[in-house]
Amino acid sequence: MKFKKKAKMMIVLSIVSSLLSGCGFGETKIEYERLVKALDEGDMKTVMSASDDGYAYVKERSIYGIFEEKEDGTHSKTIYQTTEGIYNTIEKKLFGETTEEIATNIKNEKEEADISNYKEEEIYHTNIMYEGGEVKTVKTAFDVSAVKLIMDRLQGIKDLKPSEDTKGFDEPNIVSYSLTESQFQQVLNDKLKLEYDEFIGSSIGLHFNAIKDSKKGSMGLLEIRIAVSVKKENVLKQQQIFVSFNDEKSNNKIKEDYLNYQRHFNYVGD
Repeated sequence: MKFKKKAKMMIVLSIVSSLLSGCGFGETKIEYERLVKALDEGDMKTVMSASDDGYAYVKERSIYGIFEEKEDGTHSKTIYQTTEGIYNTIEKKLFGETTEEIATNIKNEKEEADISNYKEEEIYHTNIMYEGGEVKTVKTAFDVSAVKLIMDRLQGIKDLKPSEDTKGFDEPNIVSYSLTESQFQQVLNDKLKLEYDEFIGSSIGLHFNAIKDSKKGSMGLLEIRIAVSVKKENVLKQQQIFVSFNDEKSNNKIKEDYLNYQRHFNYVGD
């Protein structure tokens, strides 16, 4: 009987301890600090799990939607920008390619099944070079401003307090940040350059492959997720950015891809 009472007391103390530590029962804190510090400092070798000679694969998917209410329904324009390439962490330079697609639509609540107004087209596909926060293409007629490649320009992120930094038993290893308007301006909008009158919300999510470093290997960053919602006059603007990385084992095999992208940009063009 005494043993049962003692066991119950230990369970109660365990629950109380979990609550006081900020983690729910059965949740584990993600030890994100080392990688967030690397993000803040622009240490791309650490952030991107680069190879020993400094090469790392990156893919960025940007979705930028503009929505405006008019008499005949909601007019929307969505820009899909898909970019992938190889980043050299020593030269701090990327060579790769990007594709821009645009979808437009007029949606009326009374005619939800009507898709006759929906149009989608590929605007361009081109090779690019990224260096010092600037994206260049050999085809100067193409507007590549939708390519952000924001992974090495997140200064200030280490000063943010996560809104969620624990994971449950079957949950992904994601640390989330809910940004105030001033934090959004400081950390993100000097790169995104969104013009607005009303700030609705913004968040950053960091998806890791583990909750901590271990004897098997260091934890790595799989993906950066960014979401923003703002309004200017009667126009709603929403942007989502997904930046994904390879692991170090995969990055050890991509030097030749970097050189091929570089040759194509410098000599072949599009």
